[in-house]
Amino acid sequence: MVPAMGEPLKFHLITDLHHYAASLGTTGSAYERRSHSDQKCLAETGAIIDATVDWLLEDQEIDIILVAGDVSCDGEKESHLDLIPKLRRLKEGGKRVILITATHDYNDNPIRCIGDERLPATPTTRGELVDLYREFGLDEAVAVNQETHSYVVQLAPGWRLLALNDDGDGREFCGYYEDHLHWILDQVKQAHEAGDEVLAMTHHPILPPSPIYPLFSRRDMLGDFEKTSTILADAGVQFIFTGHTHMQNIAVKTTEKGNTIYDINTSSLVGFASAIRTVTVCDDRMDVRSDHIDHFDWDLHGMTVDEYFKSVFDRLLNDIFDSMAFDIPRLSRLAGGFSMEAETIMKLRIPLTLAGRALQKLTIGRLARLLCISKDISPEVKPILLKDLFVEIVRNIYSGDEPYTPDTPVYQAFKRIMGRIKPLVKRMKNSESMLNIMDVILDGVLYDAPPADNNAVLPRMPWKK
Repeated sequence: MVPAMGEPLKFHLITDLHHYAASLGTTGSAYERRSHSDQKCLAETGAIIDATVDWLLEDQEIDIILVAGDVSCDGEKESHLDLIPKLRRLKEGGKRVILITATHDYNDNPIRCIGDERLPATPTTRGELVDLYREFGLDEAVAVNQETHSYVVQLAPGWRLLALNDDGDGREFCGYYEDHLHWILDQVKQAHEAGDEVLAMTHHPILPPSPIYPLFSRRDMLGDFEKTSTILADAGVQFIFTGHTHMQNIAVKTTEKGNTIYDINTSSLVGFASAIRTVTVCDDRMDVRSDHIDHFDWDLHGMTVDEYFKSVFDRLLNDIFDSMAFDIPRLSRLAGGFSMEAETIMKLRIPLTLAGRALQKLTIGRLARLLCISKDISPEVKPILLKDLFVEIVRNIYSGDEPYTPDTPVYQAFKRIMGRIKPLVKRMKNSESMLNIMDVILDGVLYDAPPADNNAVLPRMPWKK
């Protein structure tokens, strides 16, 4: 049985603030080059965060704010020192801010952009982060893992939060080493013995936000995510809140023992789709809602906030598709903006170039004619340029709730095209990667099975010990 609760537990969650202090430089060619290779905002972050703080302060009902890591752009001390007063406004307004840091928050060689030069900014060490952000959660911890900076807080009577730092080695492995995992499991056990339920927050996703995500960038997942997600679910952790991907997604897994774990992954606050999660936990369910600010103090050039974020996102995305066709080395340099690995790009350079050039000039209808399947394709989708469609598909992955279900003409066209192309791909050298990508495009990229990614009611399931 799921234990009964008293009053519902309510909180907001934001993540990936990536604050870029204005003192780091917001004009000049060096800044323009840097900002144009990013799918999130840079100079605008202070205004976006200020507007979000205003929004959170206006909510008189909820006083708990979770922040799931990557609070600075790239570990610049200037960004941390500029962000902290903004977070203190929340505390001064009566809010509890519970924050973890992540791998973007410390850096030996951060940069600032002055004119056409990239110059050193002030570095931040990982150890400094403890004292910088101690007042935002750590000071009220009931347990602390000193080595990893993970801690536990009592969110409310009956509820504890595991605020888990998953930096790992900060490079190849972001996750929980064995001693750290033992500490986590011990904290879950202690909570249960005290009659408390457990929620968790960590930075890297513990379940893939899209089936294609681990294929391009497995190391952007929590290390050993398949094993760790099972261990946590079977220990009685049903809900974990994550960031890092900049995607809106809710993924679910059920273990062999029959235990369920949900990964509520949230987009970057300072980029498309810029969500604030509002969470209500009741006796039998968790209600997850996605809210958005509708203004911030910036020249949006006549656009809405959502349109502005989308324009920044699409600028990089179009650059990526153009580079696929004509400049693979540039594509490898842009890869980090969408959690792709440069090594993967270079390995797939031939099929990516072929695909990129096709995207530039082919419509669905023209491709169907080339493949002799035109009669099988709905007339309403034939005029769509493949490049424009792929920009929309990637945008849909980031915003969540991908719409092209199997009964839509777009899905049906993709299914027929894939069926025609697969035999040709199988003849190519190293075709396995491309075949895997083609499979997951239909299952999880064009559309996303339940639960919904933005607004969902998630059942609280009994824990099977």
